[in-house]
Amino acid sequence: MVVENIYLKKALAKVGCIVIVKTCGKQDRKSKLEYISPNASTIGMNVELINKGLKLTEDYIHPEDREKVITTVKEAAGAKLKSYVHEHRMVGDDGSLFSVSNDICITEETDDAFKIEMYIMPVQNKSEAGGNVPEPTSHDFEKADYSILGENKILESSINMFAKLTQLYSSFVNLERRVLVPPVGPDTNLGDFYDLFEKPAYKEYYKLIKHNALSSGGPAIMDREEGGIGKISAAPIYINGEAAGLWILGSYTAEETEKLKNVYKMQWTLAGMIADYMEKDMCSAVETAKARGAGVKLREELARQNVINEALSKVNSNLMDSVDKVISETMRDIGVNLDVEKVMLYLAKKEDSDKFVLNNYWDAGGDAPGREFRVGIPGRSYIVQNEFKNGKEHFAIDSTNMTVEYKLGLMHYGMRAIIVQPILMNDEMRGMLLFAECKSERVWTKEELRFSKSITLVIQNMLNNAYGDDNVRNVNKNLIDIYNTFKVGIFVRDAHTGEVLFSNKAMDKMLGYDFKGRDSRELITDLHDRFDNISGMRKPFLTKNKETSWRCYIQKLDAIMDINEIKMKWLNGQPASFIVLRKAKDGQIDDWC
Repeated sequence: MVVENIYLKKALAKVGCIVIVKTCGKQDRKSKLEYISPNASTIGMNVELINKGLKLTEDYIHPEDREKVITTVKEAAGAKLKSYVHEHRMVGDDGSLFSVSNDICITEETDDAFKIEMYIMPVQNKSEAGGNVPEPTSHDFEKADYSILGENKILESSINMFAKLTQLYSSFVNLERRVLVPPVGPDTNLGDFYDLFEKPAYKEYYKLIKHNALSSGGPAIMDREEGGIGKISAAPIYINGEAAGLWILGSYTAEETEKLKNVYKMQWTLAGMIADYMEKDMCSAVETAKARGAGVKLREELARQNVINEALSKVNSNLMDSVDKVISETMRDIGVNLDVEKVMLYLAKKEDSDKFVLNNYWDAGGDAPGREFRVGIPGRSYIVQNEFKNGKEHFAIDSTNMTVEYKLGLMHYGMRAIIVQPILMNDEMRGMLLFAECKSERVWTKEELRFSKSITLVIQNMLNNAYGDDNVRNVNKNLIDIYNTFKVGIFVRDAHTGEVLFSNKAMDKMLGYDFKGRDSRELITDLHDRFDNISGMRKPFLTKNKETSWRCYIQKLDAIMDINEIKMKWLNGQPASFIVLRKAKDGQIDDWC
């Protein structure tokens, strides 16, 4: 058993998982530590002091997250949940900040107490892990929290070097007291200096520091709240004319206070110089990120449009025999594109339109749907139905609107965020398409919400065409309805003749006439005709790639246009190209819909 425990500890250390086991009271907030793994020190926890009872594990949860973590544990136990995952922040003794995924299991429940096992793993942001890149704007560095400043090496290296030279305590925090550059200074009182930004008792004192720094108009020294010989000085750093945060210097001993009195004016001068450098550096970084973000966004939009096109190209004369297969394939493409773990289609029972059954199911891991998805979700579908009856176009839950009720509800199904889109047949709600994120906290983007709506319309049209009351399969009308919601110019051309098979309203508005039925080459010259014998020349319409993008001047529109082509099959199976045109904008792309 001893050997086995040694190997288990090594395994936990190898994968980086930190284990904490506690017994918690049901009626009070008291808890007793049963076990903490030694590797907890990797996220700044003092395991020795915790085991001696001199520090609590809760002390290491970020102050802004602590109450929510503790409350959720109590509520989960009360709701009889066995396990759930909570993402939050932790702060080490040295001020280091960690984002963690806390897999919490509730075991051994009695009348008065319950035991929790916490399996904690440090995590990366999606952007750090190579996921979605948010599109920055020119105002990114004007947001109140200035989180980008925490990554700015000019700021961090400057104030840390100053602290090292003066042997004073130094940190940079935003106006809400959030630490962006961790405190540094002599070890003697570093923990006390960090308390200034962490402990609620210092919240009012920080407001006084902020008020004095922003209103004084010049350098000044303040007494510490507890009095004594220690002092504080604070210099604001302004970006684009707005205070981004405070650079705070502190002293505790008489010798340190004397040094502070000698350098506090220099601190203000240096703060101004740092701000000038940072403003130029950040403007450059934002422009670079905008260009990079635009490229990522364009690729995502093309991929999503291709999912829609693939689904539409399968709407053919055999649809009634293959609708389930087509929907299954489409749901798989949706799941991969949106990077979600589950996509579920629920349809109303014929005999009772208020009751739903699971019609189709896709899981990223290939798992079959459990009872909770076959019975549990249909039993609670009335919640979503009421939302739609009250005029909501969609129902979405993510980190921006998460309530305790929502959180506990999603935990039952192992989900962290959802989008639900209604499916209408004959103007009545006859189903819903549910997209579920199960691994981590998530904020749905407007592009993801629009894509979920567009693809739901496609599936809705498949179902209407196959099972609708008229069953006339008015496919052309459905296509027009979908593509006419896009604000960019769209047309479909025959791959061989170049004839325009379809053009949307935005395309016709650009040209001033109905483009359908005309030769597409009057608008965009087929480059194969002009450069047939030039090797290496791009040939958009005849390229072997499924998707192609390029930029060129179009004489009829008297504008430089960004053009995207996606190969597809049209309604009767004929080879065709789906073309999207938008005016070129440096570093930007327009919304599609």
